[in-house]
Amino acid sequence: MLARLGPDPLRNLPGDRDAFAAAILARRTPLAALLMDQKVIAGIGNVYRAELLFRQGLHPWLPGAGLAADTARRLWDDTVGMMSDGVRDGRIITTPPRYWSGGGGDASDGASPGVLAASLPVPEESHFVYRRHGLDCRDCGTPVALTELAARKLYWCPACQAP
Repeated sequence: MLARLGPDPLRNLPGDRDAFAAAILARRTPLAALLMDQKVIAGIGNVYRAELLFRQGLHPWLPGAGLAADTARRLWDDTVGMMSDGVRDGRIITTPPRYWSGGGGDASDGASPGVLAASLPVPEESHFVYRRHGLDCRDCGTPVALTELAARKLYWCPACQAP
């Protein structure tokens, strides 16, 4: 069964980044569905799917084959970082401290959320789009959209993730 799983971002073994990129680029399936396919990448759940696509500015219905190879590799890198932060922090936080009201870093700090674990955000500030349907996008103010894709709710910003 393990042999059927795609590369695991938490292990991030040599060659995983390229294997992930190749698997994405070989399919015409929408990115949002590919990220939920455990044969393409292991361990991605609904929260990570929505947040990764937002952070990378990728439209959920963009076919994997329509992605540039360097963009696929950046998506892998962001996945590795985000999931590693989630393990370290014991919860999924995808927004940087500048989006937190509780005194995280300033807008230019560039630190990953896990760096400031002593001042984690309240749950409502932890995500860009996940479970924020109808609320303003944290970056552009457009209402966050909701639909179903791959039998799961999908949240995204129609402006920041335009096709």
